[in-house]
Formats: sequence, C-alpha cells, structure tokens
Amino acid sequence: MREKFLAILVRLLFIMLALALVYIQGVRHAYYLRLSKDNAIRIIPIEGQRGVMFDRNGVELVSDRMSFNVAIVYQELKNKRKLIRLLVNTLGIKRKDIEDAIDKAAERPYAPVTIVEDIDRDKAFILEEESFDVRGLVVWTRSMRNYIYGNVGAHLLGYLGEISDAELERGKKYGYRAKDMIGRDGLEKYYDSYLSGVDGGTQIQVDNRGRFVRTLGLKEPANGKDLHLTIDINLQSACDKALEGKRGAIIIMDPNTGEVLALSSSPRFDPNSFVRPEDSSKRLKLIRNRSMYPLLNRAISGLYQPGSVFKIVVAMSALDTGRIERQTRFNCPGSFTLGKRKFACWKEEGHNSQNVVDALMNSCNVFFYNTGRVLGIDNIEAAAKIFGFGKATGIDLPGEVKGVVPGRLWKKRVKKDSWYEGDTVNLSIGQGYILVTPIQVLEMISVVANNGMAVKPHIVKRIDKLDISPSPPRDLNFSKNSMKAVRSGLYKVVNAANGTGKRAKLEEIAIAGKTGTAENVESATHAWFCGFAPFDNAKISLVVFLEHGGKGGMRPSEIAKDIFSIARSRGYL
Repeated sequence: MREKFLAILVRLLFIMLALALVYIQGVRHAYYLRLSKDNAIRIIPIEGQRGVMFDRNGVELVSDRMSFNVAIVYQELKNKRKLIRLLVNTLGIKRKDIEDAIDKAAERPYAPVTIVEDIDRDKAFILEEESFDVRGLVVWTRSMRNYIYGNVGAHLLGYLGEISDAELERGKKYGYRAKDMIGRDGLEKYYDSYLSGVDGGTQIQVDNRGRFVRTLGLKEPANGKDLHLTIDINLQSACDKALEGKRGAIIIMDPNTGEVLALSSSPRFDPNSFVRPEDSSKRLKLIRNRSMYPLLNRAISGLYQPGSVFKIVVAMSALDTGRIERQTRFNCPGSFTLGKRKFACWKEEGHNSQNVVDALMNSCNVFFYNTGRVLGIDNIEAAAKIFGFGKATGIDLPGEVKGVVPGRLWKKRVKKDSWYEGDTVNLSIGQGYILVTPIQVLEMISVVANNGMAVKPHIVKRIDKLDISPSPPRDLNFSKNSMKAVRSGLYKVVNAANGTGKRAKLEEIAIAGKTGTAENVESATHAWFCGFAPFDNAKISLVVFLEHGGKGGMRPSEIAKDIFSIARSRGYL
C-alpha cells in the first residue's frame, strides 16, 4: 500500500513538472524569450548632433560638446555598496543622492539608467576602468549644447529644455524621445525641426557578465542642419556690453535687405545654465525673477509707448495727405490748450514758430499737438499701420508681439468709451494708448532710411547650403517731397547745434535719427533713439531703447554714436 501511494505521488509530481514546462515553454514562451533577449542584447544609442550656428563671418556661436554620464543596469548590479563607495569617492557626491538614484533605476532593471550627468573627463576614464570590476556600472557619452560666448546674444540664440510628456506625445511621429532636449526660445525654438538631429544606435550582444560579445547591428545617426546667421558677433557683443546693468534693447539692421546684424536684450542670461545639470538653482532664479524678467526678449516682446519717435509717423502722414506743407508753421509758447486741459511742451519757454523740419529737430510737442488735430485720428491710425505698428514684423524668432495702435473702434471695443480729441493730441507725440516694440521702431526708421521701402527683418541667412531668399522690399508709396522733408528734420536732429540727438553725431559720417522720451505712470521715463547712416546711402539702421532711461537725447544717443563708430570700424559704413 505504501509503495502504491509513493508511486502515485511520483506520478503527480512528474505531471506537475510537465505542466510547468508546458506553461513556461508554451504559454509564457514570449515573456521569457523577451527577458532572455533583454539580458543578452543591448541597444547603445548614438545621438545625432544638433546643428551648429555660425555668425555671418563663419564664427561658431553654438555647437555640441561631448558629455560623460554615469548609468547603471540594475539587474546586473551585484555589489551595491562597492558601487556607492566608488561614486562617492570619485565624484564627491552625497551617498543619499546615489542611493536614491539607484532605487529609481530599479524601476527599469534591464536598461541603462543615467544617475549622474556631465562628469569630468578624467573622472569618466577612472570610472570606465573600474567598470570591469563593478558589474552594472556604465559610462556613456552624449552631446551637450555649448553656447560658446556665454550670455552674448542669449535672447536671439535661445536655449534648450527637456521635452515634456505632452510634447513627447505630439512629437513621437517626428522621432522625439523621452529626455530629448528641444528648443525653448530664440533660434533654438524657431528652427528646432532643422537643428534637431536623428538618433541612431548600436545593437550588441553581451555575455552573462555583461561583457561585449559581438555587434548585431548599426543605425548611423544624422546630424541636424547648420544655421548661418546674419548676426555679426562683434557688433552683438558691443550692443550687449552697452546694455550692461540696464534694462532695454538694441537692434542693428541693414535697411535695404532686412538682415539683422545684432539683436540685444537686457538683462541677459547664460543659455548654458539650461544645459548643465548642476545649474538647476540658477534656472529657477531666472524663471522666478519677476522684477527684472531676464528671459523676456525686450527687442521683440517688450511693449512700450514710443514717445517722440512716433512723430515721424505723424509728420509723414500730415505731409503726404496734404494736411500740412513743409512751410506750414505753428507757434509754440511752451504749452497747448484744448478746452480746459493744458498739454505741455518739454521746453517750458517754448520753441516759438516752427515748421515740420524744425519741429522734428527740436522734437516740439506743441507743433505735433496742432498737426495731430489737423490730421485726425483716422489718418494717424492708418499711417501707423502702414509703417508696421500694430502687427508683428515676422522676424524669425518666437514670441514677437504685435503691440497696440489705438483708434475709434479699438477704444470702443477695449475701453468701452468714445474717442476724444484729447486722445488724438496725446497720440500725436507717441503717448496714450499706443504700445510698440523696439523691432517695430527699427522697421519704421528703416523705411525712412531707404526712402520709403519696407523690408522684413530676418536673422537666418542660410540653412546648411540652402540660401533663404528674403522677402523683397515693399514700396509704401510715400511722396518724394514728404520723405525729403522728414529726412531733413532727422538729419538736423543729430547734426544741428541744438538738435535733440546731437550726442549721436560723428564727424566722419553723416547720421540721421530721432530721439524719444516716453512718460509712464510707474517711474522714470523710457528713452529712445532710432537712426541710420550714412545719410545719403543708408547701410545700417538701429534702435536703442532704455527702460526708465531718462531722456532719449542723453544716454541712448551716446550709445548710438558708439555703435555707429564700431560699425564703421567693422566696414559696414
């Protein structure tokens, strides 16, 4: 009886074993096959490098550099204490940080999981040698963005950031992967699809100790396309330096082609801070700074009242519509009265009798109060839009805002109120509801610089070997006499003894321009200077804007003079 029971038990055990084998090799075959492959086959990614950015003279501005990273394959990790001790002693990082990183790597036991990024090259070699004795340790390389000139040109070049889950979901079909770095601002964002490389990889077989056996396959990576810019890094550096410690913007452009030679916004930031892992605290400070807004590109996204630089629009419109002539004169006693309200001129004793040329030279408010009333709001609004205000210029940078050109319908819709004559008087000197960006003011002065032709500002000249054809200049159809009168006034602004922009004067080259001082309710006035040179055959136009910078005829004019001088030394004038 006992032997019979044992025989039955043995049969049952064999049946259970057979069923287990059927389950493992049949039902669970695919699962265990995948585990086996995961343990024997590795995919080593090879990144496609991001495209390089060059200035107009072929100077490298942004490229990729080699970064060394430490990863672990948790399933192969046999001696956790030895690994932690090695990383603490070699890299000098906290034990707790390594322990937390290892615990996180346990969630993906069969794949290399990065735990420390961008380590020193010499330390990487030390760890590479130790990896033969410390199973599970992997040292691998990847490309890291390098902004060669630091914070120079930060707002136009932009920066990178790790792709979000939502962006990854939308971008999977375009080849984006988790942990990819994508453009977050500037050219990096605007041209991200061109700059991004396509990753490749090597498939290898390893033995049970994780050692290389053979290569199974290779997919070559493809690098991103290079950008060749219109920017001159020397002019860019000069503009950035001129704004040091200030809030504002400077832009230089060829008024005949729209090529932007420099675009500076201040305060600046170092785009490398968004690349290096150890700079996370710096990134948070930049993002959370609500007083200086260092990430704001004031050149294209800052909205301000234009002040007296807007008088160019009013003068051109009044002359072109025949509401005034070059000889038309208005007396300036120092103020202008409309009903019970008095509007002041900046010169308390007044400018006496003025025509349009003298009024531009002296920036006489009273002349333009009178001119604005004669012209009317509808004509002023139309002229502002012809010059490009109230809409984006279309420059190849993200985040450009269109500003505000007020009028009857605008005020009714936005302010729920009627338009009054006092609004027209205020707008005539660039005050009131109007809001513009520095790039729009540059576009306006460029129209005057090339005698009535409008161009589209742009920064990228070539993508790899493909030239980008700029938009052809548009004729705004201003009369020659109107343009001649306005240009005469702007010439006197800089070159006459009592011109408001005389601090911008250079003896060796004729400069024309316009100053602006825009009042605001918060604090000190904003300060503007816009101009072009040479006067008879303009090669460059520029705008200098300082937030709360006082008077446009002071520091902005002086900065403009310095920049024109540097441009001349660089062969642009």
